[in-house]
Amino acid sequence: MSRARADGEGGSSPVILFGGTFDPPHLGHVAVIQELRRQTGHQLVVVPTGIPGHRSPPVASPEERAEMVEMATRSLADGLVSVCRWEVEQPEPCFTINTVERWLEQRPEAAIDLALGSDVAAGLPSWKLAGQLMTQVRLLVFDRQGSRARGEEVLADLQRHGLPVAGAEVITIAAPAIGASTIRERLARGQNCDAQLPPGVGEYIRTHHLYGAMAEAPTSPGEG
Repeated sequence: MSRARADGEGGSSPVILFGGTFDPPHLGHVAVIQELRRQTGHQLVVVPTGIPGHRSPPVASPEERAEMVEMATRSLADGLVSVCRWEVEQPEPCFTINTVERWLEQRPEAAIDLALGSDVAAGLPSWKLAGQLMTQVRLLVFDRQGSRARGEEVLADLQRHGLPVAGAEVITIAAPAIGASTIRERLARGQNCDAQLPPGVGEYIRTHHLYGAMAEAPTSPGEG
């Protein structure tokens, strides 16, 4: 796809789709969203995964994760950032191509940028109908601290796999190196992780007893 496709067809600005399990959403995710918005200026839609078709189920339920993502995006107070719950509402496993095709059914004029971290993008050859998906979106790969794969190297490898990624772009994002799995482990040990979570998410986790978190999590000196 050409750069003209990235800037939108017929004068329409592209929409960035940023998906993930968000189990739970943390400040690293928030920083990625802010940087994607800052560097592109485009509308961004966060898409929490429902029942993933390519990995083991997340710990929190689809609805719980969607609620936490809503909290995280509200904290940004950015009218061009929204949450799509379509995958969360599906009773069966959902793949990215299903979401993109539904989006294009509703907005056939839309130009879609699919934002993926370089580590995630490296796994594209194993995705369902990856070649078809790449004809429907422009790939926006972001490098961030702690990434094992570099965006330009990932794109070269995707081309070697025969995926049509012409027009794809790589950007570098400054985001804290926070891992959802580490947060889950800390919560299970009774530690307070509010310093790594968007406003309200820590309280939601405790209230709903997610990840083994206690209703009143102790705060250890120097944590955070």
